[in-house]
Amino acid sequence: MKAILALATLALVTLVLEEKGRQVAGEAKNAYGEAVVQARDATQSVRQSIEEQPLVSLVIAGVVGYVLSLVVPYRQ
Repeated sequence: MKAILALATLALVTLVLEEKGRQVAGEAKNAYGEAVVQARDATQSVRQSIEEQPLVSLVIAGVVGYVLSLVVPYRQ
């Protein structure tokens, strides 16, 4: 009798864990979809800013490159 009860308990736990796994997978899929949309929006926003102010964008890129050249060690 105890063996049957243990198997039934194990089966119920398995079902609960499978459902929780499906729920977590669904939430991860939704989060990924939202991240893709946000990345697309950010890319579009940056592209629009560059098109509207190309000189400012060029200066910013130059400053970032200069700062990176100071931070990254030079290898010979």
